[in-house]
Formats: sequence, C-alpha cells, structure tokens
Amino acid sequence: MKRSVEDLEPIIKQLYAARNALRALFPELPFTLDGRLVGDIGEAIALQEFGLTRLAEGTEGHDFLAPDGRLVQIKTTKAVALNRGVGLGLTIRSFEHLIVIQISEAGTYQILYDGPGTFIDEVRRHRTTPSLTVGQLQRLNSRVNDSDRIIKKISK
Repeated sequence: MKRSVEDLEPIIKQLYAARNALRALFPELPFTLDGRLVGDIGEAIALQEFGLTRLAEGTEGHDFLAPDGRLVQIKTTKAVALNRGVGLGLTIRSFEHLIVIQISEAGTYQILYDGPGTFIDEVRRHRTTPSLTVGQLQRLNSRVNDSDRIIKKISK
C-alpha cells in the first residue's frame, strides 16, 4: 500500500477531534499532541477513577493529592511488549506515592504499580537507566500491601 500525505489528513483531524473532546471533559488538562497525550490520558484516568485532586501547575515532584493526604505522581505508558523497558521519565528523587498506568489501543487500562515510591527507588538503585519492565513493575506491585494502595482506599 502506497502512503501519501493526504492519507494523514483524516487521521490528524480525528486526533484533534478526540483531543478536543478530551479537553471538554477535563478542561484542566491540555491533552497536547506533542508527546504529553499519553500522560494526560493517564491523568484523566486518575482524576476520574481514583479520587485524586490535581495540584497546582508547576508543583514540584507530584501532580496529585490523594483523599488521605498523600502526594501522588501518575506515570502512564502505552502497551508494549512485556520484556521492553517502560520509559517513565523517572528521576533519581523519590515519589511519596506512584501509580503507573498502562493504556491499550482498545481504550482499556491496567494498573502496573500502585504503591510507595521507595519500592521503585530500591530497584532503580541497581539499574543504569530509569526504565523498568512491565514485569518488574507488576512484581513490585505484588509486594505492596493493600492498605498502602491508593486505589483500594477509594469507593466507587
């Protein structure tokens, strides 16, 4: 199949239409199409599903406040092969609480990790890159006590 620039036009229009619909639902999030889109989708999930409150723009280190007062950082990735690293943009500093969301092309999501940032720091101390695999995140998540999760503490 030969591709042309004209083939992109309807797809780009759909992306912008979808972005505009997301902005209408969550006006506090920009949903930019410059690489932040996946992260903004994850933050929209956090706002809608987890009972989190968005902190002021530019707040250092964390983006949300949990109902119990914990500071929370949301990181989002799209579905990738299980053994590939998940580039989460994690820096050396720790998060009080971290939730990692993986979204799929089907429009569904799963929680890869919901727990203290110290668990992530522990693993990353022994790595040369900040990326962790989906499997590593899931194994770390299995070590988190239910009482330490954000998602278990909210009522739907």
